[in-house]
Parts: sequence; C-alpha cells; structure tokens
Amino acid sequence: MGVLDRIKLVEMTRKIKPDVAQQRRLKLIEQLREQLKMAEAKLNGTVYERTKSTWDKDAEGNRVRVQKPVRVRAWWEVTGNAVQFGLRYGAVPLQLQPGKSAVEVAKLAELPAVIKLLISAAEAGEMDAAIAGVMAKRVSKEKAVAAH
Repeated sequence: MGVLDRIKLVEMTRKIKPDVAQQRRLKLIEQLREQLKMAEAKLNGTVYERTKSTWDKDAEGNRVRVQKPVRVRAWWEVTGNAVQFGLRYGAVPLQLQPGKSAVEVAKLAELPAVIKLLISAAEAGEMDAAIAGVMAKRVSKEKAVAAH
C-alpha cells in the first residue's frame, strides 16, 4: 500500500467569479453593513471607527505595519422631528424610485431595523436596477480622456 493510497484525493473545485451585478450588490451590502454598525454605535453612545493597515516608518526608519483610522460618513441626517437615511452607491445617491433616494424614519432608534431591511432587499437583488442606473451614468476614464 502506497502513501497516496492512504489519503483522499479529489478534483480541485474552482471558485466561480461572481458576475458584475453580484459584485455591485456585495459592495452595496458591505456599505450598508458599515452604516448599520455606525447607527448601532451611535445609539449605544460609542464612536464607530474603521481602520486600515498601511505601511509607515518607525523612529529607526524601518517599515512597519500600522493601523490608521478611515473617515466614514454617516448617510443619515436628523431633520426636525425625523431622520432621513440617504441611500448611496459609493458617493452617488441611489434612487429606488424616480426622485426618491432617502428613507425617512421617526427617530434614530428605528434606523437599524430599516438598514437591515435594505440589506435584505439588496441581497434579494431588488436594488440591482437602481445600481445599474447609477453605473450607466458614469463615464469611464477612457471615454472622458477621449472627449477632451
């Protein structure tokens, strides 16, 4: 009996790359989850801070890995007696209905539940058409350079 006979050999499965719509959906879901963390932190009286790893030099001039804070903006505004959550894809307002890109709730405590609903809608693909509309309006760098 050989060594290879004692182990289980299988064919390697390849990862299937998600299509463009799935990638965009995942990006929106990631942004919404970050907004959810921010809203929950605000309700708990804490500050949400995201960090990223970067390279920096220490006192001796050696390169070391450090964590630096990343500025994250809240997508909601308290206006009068309501809270408006402006849905975005990247930096662009995402219109779920023509002319409507925000969700309004009575108070900040209701916002996490609404964000969870929006995450569920994004996972179900209900926002794919709105994301595609935003992406269709973007001008690629090649087209912008060619226009000048």
